[in-house]
Amino acid sequence: MRIKRVHVKNFRCLHDVHIFFEEITSFIGPTGVGKSTVLRALDWFFNGEKSVSLSSDDVHSASESERISVEVEFDRLTDHDRTALGRYAPDGVESVSIWRTWENGDDKITGKALAYSPFEEVRRQEGAMAKRRAYNALRDEDPSLNLPSAGSEREVLDAMVAWESSHRDWLTETEIEGTHFFGFAGQSKLSELIDFVFISADLRAYEEADDRKASAVGRILDHAVDRMEANEQLGVIDQNAHQARLEVHRTVYGPKLTDLSGALSNEVAQFTAGRQVVVTPMVQAPKPAKTSFQVTIKDGAAETSVHRQGHGFQRALIIAALKLLAERRRPEVGMRMLCLAVEEPELFQHPPQARTFAEVLRKLVSSSPDSRTQVMYATHNPVFIDPRNYHEIRRLGRDDTEMHPVTVVRHVSEAELISSLPDDLVKESSIKRQAGIKCAGALAEGFFARAVVLVEGDTDAAVLAGCAEREDFNLGARGVSVISVGGKDNLALCRAILQALGVPSYVVFDGDGGKMEKRLKGIENLPTEEERVKAEQKIEKEARRDIALNSNLLAYLGASPAPWPKTECADTYTVFEENLEAFLQTEWSRWGDRREELIASGDGFAAKNAATYREATKTAVTGPPFVLQALLERVKTIVK
Repeated sequence: MRIKRVHVKNFRCLHDVHIFFEEITSFIGPTGVGKSTVLRALDWFFNGEKSVSLSSDDVHSASESERISVEVEFDRLTDHDRTALGRYAPDGVESVSIWRTWENGDDKITGKALAYSPFEEVRRQEGAMAKRRAYNALRDEDPSLNLPSAGSEREVLDAMVAWESSHRDWLTETEIEGTHFFGFAGQSKLSELIDFVFISADLRAYEEADDRKASAVGRILDHAVDRMEANEQLGVIDQNAHQARLEVHRTVYGPKLTDLSGALSNEVAQFTAGRQVVVTPMVQAPKPAKTSFQVTIKDGAAETSVHRQGHGFQRALIIAALKLLAERRRPEVGMRMLCLAVEEPELFQHPPQARTFAEVLRKLVSSSPDSRTQVMYATHNPVFIDPRNYHEIRRLGRDDTEMHPVTVVRHVSEAELISSLPDDLVKESSIKRQAGIKCAGALAEGFFARAVVLVEGDTDAAVLAGCAEREDFNLGARGVSVISVGGKDNLALCRAILQALGVPSYVVFDGDGGKMEKRLKGIENLPTEEERVKAEQKIEKEARRDIALNSNLLAYLGASPAPWPKTECADTYTVFEENLEAFLQTEWSRWGDRREELIASGDGFAAKNAATYREATKTAVTGPPFVLQALLERVKTIVK
């Protein structure tokens, strides 16, 4: 049973959001938009008041009532799940919905099930007598139902369930609001099917190292170690010890107490007849011994508590505990789905450790038998984002147009990406085959930005960064990421993904004008006519491709198609007629002079080098040409 969809209403900053979940779901976005709130809403759904104690302060400001609701739809139901859920997940139903509500202090778990509609009126009645009356009234109104007589509330409920099991065609999906999910055992029933573990940012590892039922170590031990055999043997030892204590009391105190009892009985007989006094030793029955475990840390010769360790080590211990929790499940408890929810997994981690943890979380899912592990986390670190699986990303933002700001959740699927891109610009087959691969490593940082500038190569990004530094415009502080996508072919695809996730983007590319003429001149010295013809055909083919790409890209960006566009700075893009290097050489000669100075002094490199381009842009004697200045102003406008 896997979490498919979550619907949160009026929980803190989440007014009304629907979120679809994957095997791994990454929540990203600015601070304060509700990433962690989604995880805490689920923690409350699964673990109740013991994890999150709700009050009226937790109700969204736009709510018209004091009501919070978290609905979770589950799919991938196994036979074990169906057996446990009973009428809530009959054969033929692909998913089941359960929700938890809090209203004016009343906490309730309810569910959707297939039911016979008239029976729901019986189930809604409060009290055993009211249910029996409603049931008997239904029997009298419709004798064709052949309902048996029932003398108790339990018999009434069992009779209705038995009838529904034999009349599946009469059932409809019903929201069972009037009753608790499995009576008042709904939370226990959920915990039998899903073990939801929430690791908050402020979680202290030394608390999780205690051998308690809800702690990480306690859960690991329950999943990995069967305590029953040891507890049974300890019980036998306790029972034998108790019998031994009874024997000690009998032999040591027996004769004396028998004499004392007789003496007291004789004295009492002088005042009343027919009664005797008996004095016996009291032996305290021992409490059943249970196996418990302790976690300490050995550092050299010193052995200390987890509490004495630093934050980084404590976080690492939690990570290790989570990994073992997923790996060391015994078969009988492995039927449960394990859901790991982590708030800021990068916390207190050095970059290599953060990358390792990201890999660990992914391996937990990929190596889980029968896909029995699901992972979700809220993060600010690109290391935890896998652009190859962009469909796993849920980017949260705020809509401040209303009186009460609300959280908006955005994501993009492969189908949505295909529909957003013209087929003559990016083929459907290319999206299916290459979307993740092309964007891998490039877009991760952009998913966190307020705006992104997409460029073809690293030197383009370096020149733009140098222009921003000249104007003391801090791109990072303004939330702008300049991302090299590795070629013009990838610009549209990357932009489509960013736009779908609500990240504004601006495109910078080369028109590649004049490239064909230069290449044709280069083949004049080929030794044979045949070689020259083949080379010319190849160049013409590449030119046709460039023409199509330019025209389609301009149309996608909202401009008029042009085979060889002129240098222009527009609202959504900047294009250079040939390429950026040629533009700099002709329009900013002092940039070229400064680059040569850096190379001659040994502070720069003669080849295309991003660091050299950036330094030349930043320190050239004269300022950049108008087009570059206009480009930077466009970026500023997007951020505003």
